[in-house]
Amino acid sequence: MNYRKICLYGLLAFIVLTCTGYITYNAGQKNGSSLAEESYREEREYLYKLNRSELEHLDLKSDRFYVIGHKSPDLDTVVSAIATARLFSALGYNAIPAIADNLDFESQYILEKAGVSAPEILYDASGLDILLVDHNEYNQAVDNLIDAHIIGIIDHHGLGTVTTGNVVYVNSRPIGAVATNIWLTYLNFGVEVDENTAYLLLAAILSDTGNLGGSLTTEADKEAVSVLSKIAGGEDTTSFYKEMYAEKLSYKGMTEEEILLADYKEYEASGVKFGIALANAIDEENAAKLAKRLEGALPAVYSQKNVDLLFAEISIREEGVKIDYIIPCDEYSKKVMMDAFPDYDEYDETSFIFRKGLGRKTKFVPGLTDFLASHPHE
Repeated sequence: MNYRKICLYGLLAFIVLTCTGYITYNAGQKNGSSLAEESYREEREYLYKLNRSELEHLDLKSDRFYVIGHKSPDLDTVVSAIATARLFSALGYNAIPAIADNLDFESQYILEKAGVSAPEILYDASGLDILLVDHNEYNQAVDNLIDAHIIGIIDHHGLGTVTTGNVVYVNSRPIGAVATNIWLTYLNFGVEVDENTAYLLLAAILSDTGNLGGSLTTEADKEAVSVLSKIAGGEDTTSFYKEMYAEKLSYKGMTEEEILLADYKEYEASGVKFGIALANAIDEENAAKLAKRLEGALPAVYSQKNVDLLFAEISIREEGVKIDYIIPCDEYSKKVMMDAFPDYDEYDETSFIFRKGLGRKTKFVPGLTDFLASHPHE
């Protein structure tokens, strides 16, 4: 065999070995990738299983339970009831969404746009299995909650007055909206969020965080909005929020008393009961006008409620800045306001004005609670 043939055979052998090696390498890579994906899927399923094990001892007394938020329901509480019931239904439970009162304008608007019927109004919780969302206060809850069997709480507020003697599922995170917490629970349990549920959750998060401008907004809220807006069909979140906010501020056809009761919550601290009615305005000019209207209706609401202190709060958000007008019901409420929050910016004979905000959840209730603890009620 001459030298040229030897070189030719050698070259052919090199090509064959190279191709064989390349094919073998790629096959190995694909196989390795497939094994990695399978391992990742198994790990995810394992984590889902661990997270869902929280529900193994859900203390049900009947074949169904109601998911319900607070009275004077806002969008976050309404959507949370619906989305949580859908989540537990996907996990095999007979979960029924409910509300404790009539819908506000914003909730009506969003449910109508989503093609979703309003949950049933639950007037009496006696003897029922109940999972609470967006609150854990008896004063804010459906009537006779104390006689209900509470199986769980999903929330984003501080600890309230609700207690149970049984094992209870508690899922509370200090984040901007309880709807974000529910989105995280979908992820943790490995349940897919459908387009309709994503639309509802997105609306609730935008509403409760003031388009992600609220003081309690977290990275989780921001990520939830980013992900859910894509699932919901690429919603322009800023335009979407403005639409909702316009509905929220309309108060069309409502009396002053109805406005006060639309988002009204009661609390108790150091033996003192107090109520705070929350309303919204587009700017300070409108806030001042609304404050004058509501001031005259506060005594009528006070006469209906078993509280020691009563306030109306009007919130304004202008380009990320939050301003709050606080209207006390009477001289006692006014004195407590001045003593508890002496750093107000202005008092216009109707409202105490806080130009850096006095959020009901973040500053007003905690501040009153601390003040009342250090100044016992006589």
